Amino acid sequence: METTGVLLTCPMYAYLEQELDNRFKLYRFWNFPQRKEFLSENGNSIRAVVGNASLGADAELIDALPNLEIVSSFSVGLDKIDLAKCREKGIRVTNTPDVLTGDVADLAIGLMLAVLRRICECDRHVRKGLWKMGSFELGLTTKFSGRTIGIIGLGRIGSAIAKRAEGFDCQICYHSRTEKQNKNYKYYPSVVELASACQILVVACELTPETRHIVNREVIDALGPEGVLINIGRGPHVDEREMVSALVEGRLAGAGLDVFENEPCVPEELFGLDNVVLLPHVGSDTVETCKAMADLVISNLEAHFLNEPLLTPVNVAVNGDSISEKRLKMETIGVLLTCPVNPYLEQELDNRFNLFRFWNFPQRKEFLSENGNSIRAVVGNAFIGADAELIDALPKLEIVSSFSVGLDKIDLAKCREKGIRVTNTPDVLTDDVADLAIGLMLAVLRKICEGDRHVRKGLWKMGSYKLTTKFSGKTIGIIGLGRIGSAIAKRAEGFDCQICYHSRTEKQNTSYKYYPSVVELASACQILVVACELTPETHHIINREVIEAFGPQGVLINIGRGSHVDEREMVSALVEGRLGGAGLDVFENEPCVPEELFGLDNVVLLPHVGSGTVETRKVMADLVLGNLEAHFLNKPLLTPVV
Repeated sequence: METTGVLLTCPMYAYLEQELDNRFKLYRFWNFPQRKEFLSENGNSIRAVVGNASLGADAELIDALPNLEIVSSFSVGLDKIDLAKCREKGIRVTNTPDVLTGDVADLAIGLMLAVLRRICECDRHVRKGLWKMGSFELGLTTKFSGRTIGIIGLGRIGSAIAKRAEGFDCQICYHSRTEKQNKNYKYYPSVVELASACQILVVACELTPETRHIVNREVIDALGPEGVLINIGRGPHVDEREMVSALVEGRLAGAGLDVFENEPCVPEELFGLDNVVLLPHVGSDTVETCKAMADLVISNLEAHFLNEPLLTPVNVAVNGDSISEKRLKMETIGVLLTCPVNPYLEQELDNRFNLFRFWNFPQRKEFLSENGNSIRAVVGNAFIGADAELIDALPKLEIVSSFSVGLDKIDLAKCREKGIRVTNTPDVLTDDVADLAIGLMLAVLRKICEGDRHVRKGLWKMGSYKLTTKFSGKTIGIIGLGRIGSAIAKRAEGFDCQICYHSRTEKQNTSYKYYPSVVELASACQILVVACELTPETHHIINREVIEAFGPQGVLINIGRGSHVDEREMVSALVEGRLGGAGLDVFENEPCVPEELFGLDNVVLLPHVGSGTVETRKVMADLVLGNLEAHFLNKPLLTPVV
């Protein structure tokens, strides 16, 4: 069809441009600054227009092309095409639905996790070397699992978002033009009612005159100062001025935005805010999906010119559519808190016990000599617990309670030898750590933090952002299929991911494929997640052999412990391109992070905030308090380890 004229409105995916050039007589509109003269000379030769979400076919362009037969959009959105004019002139219209549904839904979940768990802010904090200066208390973020999500538009993309969110035990409600008969989600007849009922509001509808500024001041006020707005629809869905004002004034808690009203111009007031994640309209921009979209555009054009049925015709005749909080006081019982932790826990320990803050005594030997006989309990965390030296210095020690699930900072053998009880905080942090694992996968593959940096630097105005990598359907290998590993698997299934795993023994109650060695697991998967306990056997379970088996396309996610990974080998592999990327919440020598990682765009670095949500830290603190009180009242421990 080399004589058939096709007008490409703006630069797009290189593969699409090349294929159009191979098959048709291609006109690149941007090469002709004198557009009126160009259209006057060539308008009669053009029978097809290919546009995208930024530049389609308006009435003026359509009128200038008297032989135009078809407009094919390299996007699902149609708001840049004058459908009324196409209807009037009998011009056919196609778009690229379905193929981008998974990627846009993935990104919506990624934005929710990035905003609530402050993934990009944490990444900036680590890259600046600030973690060394103190714990990331800002890292007490907001829990995602179990949130109520309101979706505006329950079409293909909205339904895909709902499916994924259900894997996180989220409650789904929605608004659309009419109530869906085949859904069990709660329907709200107005957006204001929906916003009042949810904690996260997602815009996933078509842009029409009726849905322009569907998120206005009234909706924002109904969502309230604890609400989070996610927009993966179109920029004009949101009254941007009202949204910016609400974010700056604290009337809206946060926003994850992939689209803006005047792209690529983004309100500069947003650049300094930490409660927003800003992406350069990359919802469908993965290599895999752009290839599928391009093939769909080409196939629609060929079908039209061969008088065959269109693959994705648009009907242009239709307008767009707990633990109880006991207050028992035991003020004479000495409790040693090893390091600063959650302020609520510290305050409650101070209220209920005779609290010693270990960090306030730089002369520790003298302190222990004077006060050791008074201390009957130690409270530690994932960084500082109770080693043999400390345990031996406390002759009256009865219990060590860890404000974490990990036990590698406690000398369990010494505790057993001396009959000291040990507790930790399992289960309560499972959801948050699993959420963050999925968030890291999405952040690395979809380059969420890098995209946010790109927008904040004002670089989007200089050209389109690069393509990323698809997440849905990937094969995920999980090392350790315990509570957290199983929760990660459950969430990943919502993205149609294939799950395989390695553990000490094969699980009998799961259908996931088991691999008897980590090397075999790494060879079989595209994303490798470390979710096992740290023991002498699992120290450096990710070594050079595993990394080599994983290969240069693999992405490593570590939400376990830093020492699970041979950090030197991992850094070398990332720098040399032998490993595709990494999402890391833990490091070998925290808070020291290898500085070679700071300049890499294929990593996301977090300051050990896996369980760092306000909600979970409160529950963990209550569990520590509950275990201490149970012990001193001679009742069964809530979460005994030893």
